[in-house]
Amino acid sequence: KLLDTFTKIWKMIEEEENFIKEITDFNNEYGLTCNRELLIRKKAKTEILDLETKANILKNEMESMERENAQLNALQLQKHELKQDLFTLQSKLKAEDITKCLEAEKVKASEKPQTDIECLRIKKELDIYKDDDLENVCEALQTEIEFLQMTITQKYKSESPE
Repeated sequence: KLLDTFTKIWKMIEEEENFIKEITDFNNEYGLTCNRELLIRKKAKTEILDLETKANILKNEMESMERENAQLNALQLQKHELKQDLFTLQSKLKAEDITKCLEAEKVKASEKPQTDIECLRIKKELDIYKDDDLENVCEALQTEIEFLQMTITQKYKSESPE
């Protein structure tokens, strides 16, 4: 029985020591046993240092973003210039294509008198008239005019009521 009592007392002493240790740690952690003003200053200083560190990080990030923004603006300007160059080149290519088409049309048009059936027929007629003397042509035309006038007169007389 004495041993049981001793064991109980021993356990109570251990519990008391643990309790005192926990209370001491708690008091030390929250500054209940030391100078409270000193602890508040220390915490404030730590917080200020943390905020300054965060401010420096933000400042560095802002500077980095400004540099990236400047690079982005430069790239956008370069992109705009390249688009203008592309538009100019496309316009030149279009003009060259139109010029080639027009030159092909010009060649076709210049070859037409040598290849077109109607042009060849008219050319032959002109050559025939060149060979004839102009008096014969004039007489033929005069005869043709008289014939047409007579035809018109007869047609006019047959249509008008008498």
